[in-house]
Amino acid sequence: MAVSAGHARQRSQFTRYRSWNTRMYPFWRNGDVRFRNCWRGGNVTFELKNDAPTLTGAKATFSINLNFPSNQTVLSDGTVVWPRTALWTQYQAGQPVYADSQGTGVFPDGTPFRAQRRPQRYVYVWKTWGRFWQVADGPSSSLSIGTENIPMGSYNMELVIYHQRGKQNFIPLGYASSVFTITDQVPFTIAMSQVNDLNAADQNFIQNRAVAFSVNLHDPSQYLSASDLTFTWDFGDETGTLISKERTVTHTYLSVGGFRPQVILMASIPTCGAPTAVLVPFKVSVMLFYLFIIPLPEQPAEAEAEVPLVITKRQAPELTADCTVYRYGSLATSVQVVQGIESVEIVQVSNVVSLATELAQNAVDVTVSCQGSLPSEVCTVVSDADCLTPVQTVCSAAVPTPDCQLVLRQFFNETGVFCLNVSLTNDVSLAVTSARVNVNLATTGSPAGRRPQCWV
Repeated sequence: MAVSAGHARQRSQFTRYRSWNTRMYPFWRNGDVRFRNCWRGGNVTFELKNDAPTLTGAKATFSINLNFPSNQTVLSDGTVVWPRTALWTQYQAGQPVYADSQGTGVFPDGTPFRAQRRPQRYVYVWKTWGRFWQVADGPSSSLSIGTENIPMGSYNMELVIYHQRGKQNFIPLGYASSVFTITDQVPFTIAMSQVNDLNAADQNFIQNRAVAFSVNLHDPSQYLSASDLTFTWDFGDETGTLISKERTVTHTYLSVGGFRPQVILMASIPTCGAPTAVLVPFKVSVMLFYLFIIPLPEQPAEAEAEVPLVITKRQAPELTADCTVYRYGSLATSVQVVQGIESVEIVQVSNVVSLATELAQNAVDVTVSCQGSLPSEVCTVVSDADCLTPVQTVCSAAVPTPDCQLVLRQFFNETGVFCLNVSLTNDVSLAVTSARVNVNLATTGSPAGRRPQCWV
């Protein structure tokens, strides 16, 4: 997704069109000193984003947010006010930075605003492909344009922002621009996950455990919502090809090593009866006009050199006889499959008869057996009989035998039934087991007088 931010003094190649009313909408060049004082109380910056890459035929959407000086606040209706009274200014708390404009106003080409409930104090003039779109809106706005019949490639959306200061007076706040891309390849990403994966971002997965592959389409305009999607998977381990209609599939790697799974997506897009996206404006609660006008040639500023936009374009395939467009996308990734702790089991709980331990507390030894790679840490959690309320938690470095066995010494000073939860971890895996243990402190002839009687 392409994102760019524009600031009030960003350099721009924006040129006005012939019918532009320069008396009402003055056209200042980049670097004009008047930009320094175009907003009372500080500088206004712009955050301009787009949702590219855009599949050809879909709509590309651009959004703009105006960021006002930190000593000002934007109300819910878009009015910018002083938040508190400052001794060094003549402004009161809640007073608008600029008085509300009377009347609806007109666009640079003379077209009047349409009456709206929401105040329209800002005018945004968007330009790309030699066309202009005029929007009257609040301090946040967006524009969606169709891309049908537009060659593939990268383009630049330019924007100039004005603030209304009376019915016949609009002050430029600055320029912004955003590069966006149109492609005939369906854009998507692959997300991979596995149960008990300790680090989901490292692309390491456990052998003999299913890995979930999920395709996430980048389709913000819902252009593919009625499409028929087919996914062809090759998981890179010579197990063959999987063809699926589902966006999520699972695969289990039976051997360790590095693999390169890849997927090919085919989208069958029905287009019969669909309107031409370029000529139909999107529905919004603001006033919008688009103009197909040849820009007025202007000499660039002396310090500004014309930088040609390098665009690689190709024509999309024609429609088929059944009015279906086929679009494809492909993506490959890499995974590392390692051996993990495959299982863990409590195999024995036995009493500890030792004068040293019985003098303070009563102890039992818990023998744990595991399969797979060796653990590096072990944690024991003792809870109530219902396994709901933890009583004691102990974690320590694990020192297993070569055949993956550990003996854990656990101390009890009360009788009853306890829930014993044991977890083994290493850098890549986690294994958990639990059991209920009945502890009965019975009196004996030993020097301490009591010893635990335990069973699972």
